[in-house]
Amino acid sequence: MKNLLVCIGFILFLVGCTDVREADQPDASMSLEEQIKTVMNQHDYPPHTIINYQIKHDYIYVFTDVNHALNVAVLEYASDQVEWIMGYDSISKMSILDPAYDDMPVLTVIKTDDPAITVVEVLGEPAFAFQSFETVTDDYRIGAKYWIHFTEMKQAYVDFENQNLPVHSVELFYD
Repeated sequence: MKNLLVCIGFILFLVGCTDVREADQPDASMSLEEQIKTVMNQHDYPPHTIINYQIKHDYIYVFTDVNHALNVAVLEYASDQVEWIMGYDSISKMSILDPAYDDMPVLTVIKTDDPAITVVEVLGEPAFAFQSFETVTDDYRIGAKYWIHFTEMKQAYVDFENQNLPVHSVELFYD
């Protein structure tokens, strides 16, 4: 009888120690967008802050706007699962890369406030633009325009002190 009580107590202890957060984990039955939102939420980026995302190879670049600042998260999509790789906060101009991932494209982000800028080129190629706006009052909005460009990873980019990073080859064109 004593062994039975110890066994039942042990089983209850194990059940009590299970991680209840398993329900928060993305799984293959969820849509890709739901998995992205779940992973972002786990890393303190609420889904309503997502303003854009781009998929390149097996990587998902998620752009969020928190307190009028652009944040970028890099996720990996493999085996029908989305996993967090890294995140950057308050970006205005930078190249994002991780040499540990040979096939990860280099993302260059440029923020422009001047509405006269109509084209941004990185390494002589046009960048993709998207805007983020927040309504402050009925007649006033705060906005920013972001330009993004993807470049294939090169060995020359591995040295972060290197001045050959794509962010150092940006040209702005005005009306």
